[in-house]
Amino acid sequence: MMMSERGVVAPATGGSVLAQFGDILAAAVPELVDHVQAVGFDADTGRLDVVPDAPAYGTKLRWSAPKLTAAANT
Repeated sequence: MMMSERGVVAPATGGSVLAQFGDILAAAVPELVDHVQAVGFDADTGRLDVVPDAPAYGTKLRWSAPKLTAAANT
């Protein structure tokens, strides 16, 4: 959901986004690497589903959405 809401422009395939999520997250918000997992991607809508370990990590992830989107686009 975050990818489609934040304007990810690169047409990505689900396997690619899921497989590279750790690298994308490390580039954008390295402190969250061990605390957030991507669990699903819908290529038709651009929706990326992620699961944080705790609500605080989810909040940090939402605050970092522009950085994460830029890293995914790169």
